Order: sequence, then C-alpha cells, then structure tokens
Amino acid sequence: MRSDGSARSASRPCPVTAAREAAVPLYGQSDTPVPHLLDQLRQRFGSLAPVEVAPGVLAWIALSYDLNRAVLQDARAFPRDPRRWKEAKEGRATPDKVPGPFWYFRNALASDEPDHSRYREVIVSALDTIAADRARVTVDMIAHDLMVDPAATGEADLVGDLAFRLPLLLLNRYFGLDDTHGRRLVELMRQVWDGGAEAEAAMGGLFAYAQTVTLERRAAPGQDIVSRMIAHPNGLDDEEVAHQLILMISAAHDPLMNLIANTFHELLTRNSSRVAVMSGNSRIEEVVDAVLWKAPPIMLMPGRYPAEDMELGGWQISEGDCVIIGYGAAHTDPHILAHMDPASSFGSRAHLSFGTGSHQCPARNLARQIAVDAVTTVIRLLPDMALSVPADRLRWRTSPFAHGLEALPVAFTPVQAVPRDTPPSGEQRCPHTPSPSSSPQETTGTWRGIFVMPDRWRESWSRIWRSGR
Repeated sequence: MRSDGSARSASRPCPVTAAREAAVPLYGQSDTPVPHLLDQLRQRFGSLAPVEVAPGVLAWIALSYDLNRAVLQDARAFPRDPRRWKEAKEGRATPDKVPGPFWYFRNALASDEPDHSRYREVIVSALDTIAADRARVTVDMIAHDLMVDPAATGEADLVGDLAFRLPLLLLNRYFGLDDTHGRRLVELMRQVWDGGAEAEAAMGGLFAYAQTVTLERRAAPGQDIVSRMIAHPNGLDDEEVAHQLILMISAAHDPLMNLIANTFHELLTRNSSRVAVMSGNSRIEEVVDAVLWKAPPIMLMPGRYPAEDMELGGWQISEGDCVIIGYGAAHTDPHILAHMDPASSFGSRAHLSFGTGSHQCPARNLARQIAVDAVTTVIRLLPDMALSVPADRLRWRTSPFAHGLEALPVAFTPVQAVPRDTPPSGEQRCPHTPSPSSSPQETTGTWRGIFVMPDRWRESWSRIWRSGR
C-alpha cells in the first residue's frame, strides 16, 4: 500500500489510512495565522480537510460555505452529541489531549433530540426576558462604567478593560447577582482561557458558580433568568440547569468579547469604516455585520458526527467522525465571494457566525445588539481614540477556535467621566433582581453559597472534566 498521503492516489489506499496520513496538525504553536491556515487547507484539499486536533486524533474541517451550511442544517445526518465521536470511543481522544469543546455536557449545544429541544426551550424562554427588558440601558451603564477609570488616563486596552469584562458582568446581573460576583466570574474565566495548572480549578469554580446560583434560586426564586429556567415546565433538574448556565456563560463570553473587540479593530484600522460611521453615512450595526462576515469571533467549532459512513467533500468518512464547522473558512470561500458586491465595504447577513439550522444560536440578535450598544457607548465617550501601537504589532490569539485579539491598546484625550450605575433612591442596583415583595430572600449582595459545590456535584464535574463523559 502506498503511503504518499493522498486520498486520491491511483492505488486507492484504505480511506482511513489515507486520511490519517494526510491530516494536518491543528494543535501546538504555529506561526501561521488561523485564517491563512484555513486558506492553505482549502487550496490543498478543497471543501473538506483532514486534520489532527491532537497527536493521532483525526477530525475534519468543512471549508466551503455550501458544505458548512449543509452540515449545520442537517441534524439527522450530522448529529451534535459528542458521545458519538469515534476517536473517543476507540480511546485515541481523551480530555487531557483534546480541549473541552469536543466533549459532552448536558446542555442544548451538545445534545440531540429529544434533549436538545427540551434544553433549548428553557434557554430561549430565559433569553426572552433579557431581550424584552432594558438590556440596552444596562449595556450602556456597564460599558460606560468600565471605561470611567481608563478614560481619565488617556489610554485603555479595549480587550482587557472592556470586551473581556462586559459580557460576564452583564450576564451575572441577569442571574440576579451584584458586580462583586461578576468580577469573580471574570477572574475565573480569565484563568480558564489562560490555561495551565489553574485552568481545571477555574473550570470547577465556574461549575460551582452555576450550581450554587441554581440551588439558591431553587430555594428562593425571583425575577432573574435562573429562576425562570428552574420554573420552566420542561422541568430541568438542578444539574441540567447548571449545565445550561455554563453554556450561556461560555457562549456569552468569548464570542461576544471577540465581536466587540473585532468591531473596534475594524473601526480603528479601516479609515473608510470609521469615517462612514462618524459622518452618519453608515451605522455601527453595519460594521458589526461586516465583522461577523470578515472576522467571525469563532473561526472553528466542533463538531458534527455523521450518523453513517458517507462520501463528503471527496473523502470517505466514517460514522462518528468529527466534522468541525469552519465559520471563518466558509466566509472566505472564493465561490461565495465571487457573488458578493466588491464595492460594498460592509458584510452580509448571510454569514454563518451564529450557525444555522436547529442549533443556531438563540441569542444571535441579542448578542449583535449588545456589541452595537457597547461600541456605541465607548465611541460616544472617547470619540478621538486611536491605536497606540502600529496595527501590524497587534497580536491575535493563537487559538484555532476563537478569533480575537490579545489586546487592543488605544490612546485618546483624557475624559473625566462619572459612573452612571447609581440607581435612584428606592431602586435596587440590578434591575433584574427579585424585589422583596416578590421573593422571601433578596438575592443581590446576599448570595450565601458563593462557589460552594456539593460533594456529589464535585464528583460529577471531576468525572466530566477528566473523562469527557
């Protein structure tokens, strides 16, 4: 048998052997930016490329717009549940080798029917509370207040000072907690993304956060979204609610952080975009749409797992193989770009950044609006801000999955701003916290069980973290 690494060699080697021999590493440090790597894979393999997500662990990346869309929209042929993954069943993929997004959790993203609809309906109902309430006012207050201290100095990091913190502080408020707990949530998430020895403990801390909020709200329900999830007629148990909260935290943090920062990057590095906005000829909404197309906050997302052996993108793939969704690659597909208006400086609503099909992000409209409002608030406060380093010195994160900047330093004329988040007398600080008249326990600032994980749940979390099941 020839071993020249080609799936299309004349001698027709075993498809699995050919794929493994041709697979390109998608792990470790690389000097090649992920967008460039995806282009190289497309040039070499076409619409589907074999990759290794860890040494000896095979997966596939969908690279064309049409293939990504087809896989996303067919949940029957391409189920979502990672417990189907062949590489894990056969022992090649383990959590110590392969990152967390590849593994199963009891949430809407990682589940198929009937659990998927059961979980998703609860999340959608909870998010409707946010979408119908005064989210814009809350985003404006948080974004403004995060920038008060940097504004006085004349310099800021729009990633570390704003984009990293805002999604978590916002979500924490809708959980019915004050900003003290939100700041702790920010610290935990930073440890998770930094990796290393503290990452596992930080993930345990996030899980403890979600479980403790769940237990508190079960005992003393209020007007927050966690209480609404618990009260939903689908009847999720405490562990299931906690898993949905972890999903919401993860989905709200990194994608939204990158979307906000990447939008600022577009405005600060592309003069035509900034001039169009500042002159009133274009809106921030259009810039956000452009970013969702040109610089999607998530480049790659595991995964879909074929329900049977099939031919896909010129390859023979097996039941239970992992197909990674290539959002970034889909948006640079030459066949799609050929049909887009090259004179337009803004993106298309046809982007796949929030997915499509039954697993499409239920918070897509809310996330887009949060990004618009956060960027608008900062531009209004600091209209003359500019990059404080050359654009080519900005560093993009090396993650193959998340597409965002490590930092976005800016300089501007110092501004003396006053915090806005001071409610009128008689109002509670968080507008989504239960009032004393509707709940036997006021939940803002009195959360009793901070980061206390019951023993049975600690064992459950440890099992999931270490075994991926």
